[in-house]
Amino acid sequence: MSTDPLSATATGTRERAPRSGAVFAPGIRSASVGATVLIAMFALEYIAVGAAMPTVAEALDGYHLYNMAFGATVALSVVGMILAGWWSDRSGPRPVVLAGAGVFSLGLLVAGLAPTMEVLIVGRGLQGLGSGLASVAVYVVIAQRVPDGLRPAVFSLLAAAWVLPGLAGPLLTGTLVEHLSWRWVFLGVVPVVLLSVWVLRPALRATYPGDDAGYLRGSIIGWAVLAALGVGLLNLAGDRVTAAEYAVGAVVLVLLFLAARRLLPSGTLALRRGLPSVVGVRSALGGSFVAAEAYLPLMLRDEHGYGPARAGAVLAVASCTWALGSWLQARVGPGRDRYRLMVVGTSLYAALMVVLAVSVAFSWPGWVVIALYGLATLGVGLAYPTTSLLTMRLSPEAEIGRNSSALQVGEALTSAFILAITGVVFGVFYATAPHTAFVGTLVVAVLVGLLSVSSALRARPARRAADGLGV
Repeated sequence: MSTDPLSATATGTRERAPRSGAVFAPGIRSASVGATVLIAMFALEYIAVGAAMPTVAEALDGYHLYNMAFGATVALSVVGMILAGWWSDRSGPRPVVLAGAGVFSLGLLVAGLAPTMEVLIVGRGLQGLGSGLASVAVYVVIAQRVPDGLRPAVFSLLAAAWVLPGLAGPLLTGTLVEHLSWRWVFLGVVPVVLLSVWVLRPALRATYPGDDAGYLRGSIIGWAVLAALGVGLLNLAGDRVTAAEYAVGAVVLVLLFLAARRLLPSGTLALRRGLPSVVGVRSALGGSFVAAEAYLPLMLRDEHGYGPARAGAVLAVASCTWALGSWLQARVGPGRDRYRLMVVGTSLYAALMVVLAVSVAFSWPGWVVIALYGLATLGVGLAYPTTSLLTMRLSPEAEIGRNSSALQVGEALTSAFILAITGVVFGVFYATAPHTAFVGTLVVAVLVGLLSVSSALRARPARRAADGLGV
């Protein structure tokens, strides 16, 4: 039987959430709807900025800083995630969500009003810091306000929050850029972010601190900043392949490895049973599908002659099947084995990614590539929310913020690492053998996907530890 943070006797500001009913029941809907809208805004901004950035770079004469417009966001999000875990455990998630949404909104305003590319990058960094704070704190809100039996359904809503932005984001961005200004891609999101916080108010008022969160020492902050610097450097120079940059990249990767040892649960890099392997599943899945999505649209354009809309269909289909997989995992009964479900999801993903790599190697039709990747991400939809649920089940109440932070930090660091590797592979081969370059990047994605299966097989904790946690 799973432990539920809300089963403890209420004290102070703690309030007991309903144990039955749908995610839109009066005691639940503030957390479920508010979190979904906030995550949808993060998703919309992520997708919209990617579509608008060529126009932005041209308008601000900033092509030389193009990668940093993305790298700054990812880098500062790592710092936000680490701070959010400590702050949520120490003071409760309410001030963290409010601060995160506020910093994210400030970043939108700075970017939307930026007179130069340098100022826009500052705004993008603030967006990363704010989204890192708020996204981790939202998980703590869900842990405190949503009973365990309803959490899969809430995670299904969070996955669905990516579908509409994935389908409508590029079209909306194009309309804004063409008929108004690229600045509204940033400025137009601010009111909806504030609306989502207003919807979250009742749930935030009922949250509470975990403990004094003494684990955040100065050295941990230093490692978080170092990891952020490393992520930024990898995003800045990930596709360059000069000898000097190889050497710098190798040093950065070593530093990221050392930072990961300090920022992630002990035993994560060795895939120790229990929580470390659950974090490993999330990290490997994130790194694998990010590596695939970075190059599949370009491959469809170059090798199959697809235009931007048709090439982008691979991402739209993947968003829908991911949401379908997440919806299916929410239908699994509370007594079913979630560890087995995670193995099924990762195995489905890895197997279909192998077939996808074969299809690209042998130049199968583009629609087959789109269909195969869509089916593969169905497995991600099954496994990805399950990692969040199991992290909450395996975490003492006082460490939910810390471990939710680790779950997302692991994904961010692995994604940066894998994108650096695929960037090197792509840079080496694209100019002379583009087909080999695309196959090579998919081989990297497949290998990391297989690692997610290995992690899932080791995620079930030892019997004695499981009994102690009530899992």
